[in-house]
Amino acid sequence: MEMNTEKIDYTRHYKKWHSDTPEHIQAMKHYSQGLLIPFLPTNKEISILEVGCGMGFAMLALQDLGYINHEGIDIDYGQVQSCLQKGLNVTQVKDSTAYLNSHKNQYDLIIALDVIEHIPQEGQLDFVKGMCKALKPDGQIICTVPNANSGLASRWRYIDWTHYLSFTEHSLDFLLYNAGFQSIEVVPTEFFHPPNFRLFFSRSIFRSWFWKSILQWTIFRFIRGFRRLEMIGELGWEQGISVPLSLNLLARGSKQP
Repeated sequence: MEMNTEKIDYTRHYKKWHSDTPEHIQAMKHYSQGLLIPFLPTNKEISILEVGCGMGFAMLALQDLGYINHEGIDIDYGQVQSCLQKGLNVTQVKDSTAYLNSHKNQYDLIIALDVIEHIPQEGQLDFVKGMCKALKPDGQIICTVPNANSGLASRWRYIDWTHYLSFTEHSLDFLLYNAGFQSIEVVPTEFFHPPNFRLFFSRSIFRSWFWKSILQWTIFRFIRGFRRLEMIGELGWEQGISVPLSLNLLARGSKQP
């Protein structure tokens, strides 16, 4: 089950945050590479499918990294057209689960960035099982979802009308395991990173954005520290110290042979 693409123009929402300007494309490629590089196989000839590829930023990142065999699917017409204009191998589908079920044992890696939360809960297990079926034996999945532990979990959950739920590290592990994945690893992923203090002695010190980034980082660390204390206070030291607090969670798992 997925949203009716004949009635919903998802591009309306997506373009509030993304565009096809060269500057934004470059920024998103850089972000996608930072997100994916620690988890990507070293073999650049593997077959990769990105489910819910959006405007193709992650595929462009893979292309720049030297991966030569990648394709994408999405249900939104506007985003697929954006991908095609970039020369990417992308197909518009009406039902991603059906597509995955019809491509069994075909891919070495499936990427689903901020996708699973868009699937109604009653269809999520079948959807993730479909990704598992589409993988070759020992193939891998890399996925990201909104983190229900985050201090902004409610905004992150409801910022998109097509979101159905958020996840904790435990519920995401549960879903992947029951879909047929093993060796599951769930880690936090951050959108905000420390300012580049190597610029401190350069001319950038005089630019307002540099000081704003330092101030934002200071506030971020203070709020995140308070949130960690809250978790320890509510859950006890053993649980509270390890709860991921990032806006998103990333999971990697392998298909059972």
